[in-house]
Amino acid sequence: MVFENLEPKLAWEIFEDVFTKTPRESKKENRIREKLKSWIPERAQSLGIEIQVIEDKAGNLLLKKAATKGMESTQPLLLQGHMDMVCETDRPDGFDFDNNPIPARIQDNGEWVDADGTTLGADNGIGSSVALALLLDPKIRHGPLEVLITVDEETGLVGAFGLEPDKMGIKSKLMVNIDSERMGVITIGSAGGGDTDLVKNLKLNKVTGDATFYDLIVSGLYGGHSGVDIHKHRANANKIVARLLSTISAEMNIHLCAWNGGSKHNAIPREATAKFAIESGKAMRAEELLGKIRSDLKAYYNELEPDMQIKWERSAAEPAFSLNDSKKIIQSIDIIPHGPIRFSPNIDGLVETSNNLAVVKTDGPVLSVLLSTRSSVDSELKAFRQSIAEIAELSGWNLSLHDPYPGWNPEPKSLFLSFVRKHFEKITGREVKIEAIHAGLECGIIGSKIPGIQMVSIGPSLENPHTPDERIKIIDVEVLYNILRDIIEDLPSLKKLVLK
Repeated sequence: MVFENLEPKLAWEIFEDVFTKTPRESKKENRIREKLKSWIPERAQSLGIEIQVIEDKAGNLLLKKAATKGMESTQPLLLQGHMDMVCETDRPDGFDFDNNPIPARIQDNGEWVDADGTTLGADNGIGSSVALALLLDPKIRHGPLEVLITVDEETGLVGAFGLEPDKMGIKSKLMVNIDSERMGVITIGSAGGGDTDLVKNLKLNKVTGDATFYDLIVSGLYGGHSGVDIHKHRANANKIVARLLSTISAEMNIHLCAWNGGSKHNAIPREATAKFAIESGKAMRAEELLGKIRSDLKAYYNELEPDMQIKWERSAAEPAFSLNDSKKIIQSIDIIPHGPIRFSPNIDGLVETSNNLAVVKTDGPVLSVLLSTRSSVDSELKAFRQSIAEIAELSGWNLSLHDPYPGWNPEPKSLFLSFVRKHFEKITGREVKIEAIHAGLECGIIGSKIPGIQMVSIGPSLENPHTPDERIKIIDVEVLYNILRDIIEDLPSLKKLVLK
């Protein structure tokens, strides 16, 4: 085992043996679900513990454990995480996430765990592992415990949307979500959001006349989470391609053959490629323009994106879209905003509304764009998505608006929050921060399905989620475990909490 000397031992064992050995890209959770349904009950049996496992139609798992002796009157507590992960790699030869285990490792500094050239899946494998380890710990005194592990969180909170709490038998009115990524912070609110698809069904034709074809490649960007990292001025590979192509298009005719960039709605695109053609007599000018924009971009992103690469090379002829279609594609993608749209007027530094130009994909004559928009204000989310609809109409895109998911409204005066804060500060020995985040958490949806539930979200320090640079701070996992154990064992003191 790689993590056999890390504490708490059972949490790291679950993370390694269950989660890292079973890559679990969103919508491909069958294997991890079956692994959880077998591994956890088998371990429970070996420890003399009885755990009930319930699966719903969506594929979510609820694991329930009865109260220990003398704790039967304690209020039930729900610990919640998700089983899927974002699968990204920067290995030159790629990585087979469907069949190979995650190459997890302890970094040489001994302080962090990451993976060799792939995402680690600590989002949210480590939080789920901690919850399951607490469920299996025979030394903990506790009231009724429930652990909910949802499916398909990363691509639209699908599991949370499909959750049927009454049918699953969820009894808790108190919940700790373990999908936050900053130790020392209790999250009490998150953004809502919605995805938008833009599609053009066009025609590809042979380019007539004397034309020079190019392959344009943007790579080496940091990328990152389209919620928590959206304000960090990281470059978007699709927007860089749009800037390069629009600069050329402003001076000369351009035929676009293909454009592909990004792969996940919630990840800032790290790489993008485009193939295009121009009149051969203007090739030198086109390359001069590309060089100028590359220099400008490298100067601007000097410290922000030190590994950014922008390359182009002449290539073989291919069928292309018409000049008019090409121009509209380039212009519309260039003007679609990416990044923070507006900051909150009420919470300093919090992004209120943002947009991620997440994916551009060419499949023969079909070109599609996927946008992911977030906002903590439902009316602002609706208004921004309407502006995208107007761009689509003006530029001839077929528009499809996915159903939005709700945000999680903060309740800073919650008695449960005060209770969690007390134990958090007791274990860490320092003052904790209370904040809302721009990322989407399942709490908003779960809260809408369980009226009156009081929720908080906590977690260990996790850096660069959704990228191959993802890593988890080792010591924080033990701290998180101790905080949750203290909360669980002291829940009887919360008798005065009045639930709605």
